[in-house]
Amino acid sequence: MNLKHSLLMLTATVSLFGATVTTASAATIQALPNQEATRAAHNAVEGSTDNSSETADTTQSTSSSATVANDGETATTSQAKAVVNLAKKLATMNIPYVWGGESLHGMDCSGLTDYVYAHAANIHLGHYTVTQEGQVNRKPVSQAKPGDLLFWGSAGATHHVAIYIGNNQFVAAPQPGQNVDVETISSYFMPSFAGTVK
Repeated sequence: MNLKHSLLMLTATVSLFGATVTTASAATIQALPNQEATRAAHNAVEGSTDNSSETADTTQSTSSSATVANDGETATTSQAKAVVNLAKKLATMNIPYVWGGESLHGMDCSGLTDYVYAHAANIHLGHYTVTQEGQVNRKPVSQAKPGDLLFWGSAGATHHVAIYIGNNQFVAAPQPGQNVDVETISSYFMPSFAGTVK
């Protein structure tokens, strides 16, 4: 009787343990990035059932849709972050204002914006504020997003440009005698309009 009871306990334990391992293996396999290999491995562990194939197909479709839906947004967001990060970095490097400059040895306002976009986003804006106006979709300053350009002066005759970094701040090459730095938007030197680079 004891032997029979022990065998039953052992059988129940092995069955329970085997089911747990199979379930854990199937869950682990479903987390693999290659969905075709995942489905084949899943079917090998669980046995090919219509229900598990449908689950794998649904999982694949859902993750593909999520990737497609977020691709454009992610690219724009990562580009803006790269622009803001580089602009902030330049603001800590004691780069002097140099009229016509566009290097780490010296920059003017449009040289700064062209340098940042060329190095962070592989976009060449041109080295002149009015040229850069043509590279953006204009918007009010109140709608500026990090990475947007801020312009001072009338459209078609702007005289200053900077990179908006968020929280009412921008990075600029202000004027002779000053370095590239972070400044705050104020009513004393209010930008005329903003623009998102096309």
